[in-house]
Amino acid sequence: MTSKILIIDDQPGIRMLLEEFLKSEGYETISAKTGKQACEQVMEHHPDLILMDYNLPVMSGGEVLKYLEHQQVDKPVFIMTGLSESSIEGDTNYSFVKHVISKPFDIHQIRQMIADCLVSEY
Repeated sequence: MTSKILIIDDQPGIRMLLEEFLKSEGYETISAKTGKQACEQVMEHHPDLILMDYNLPVMSGGEVLKYLEHQQVDKPVFIMTGLSESSIEGDTNYSFVKHVISKPFDIHQIRQMIADCLVSEY
């Protein structure tokens, strides 16, 4: 079974980079550019893992996390951010937040983190 990864980022270049790279690794990808779109995609596609920028338009990353908790979506979330980890500390306490990834990121490190996380989920 192919794992589905939802990529949420308002920057088209980052979305495209992650989509292409993860597809080449055998994953199915879905993408969203706003927090609102992300919530819709989660309910429609039921991804196995969510890779999310924290600074999003329409709904912030924090609001998306609250939505996921309210909807009882218990899939692993990786937060990507250019902010310091201490500035988003309150939103990293959700049990489903598995990693906070600093931007700019190492795509190969993300690949390994995703593989490790999905293997441990099954």
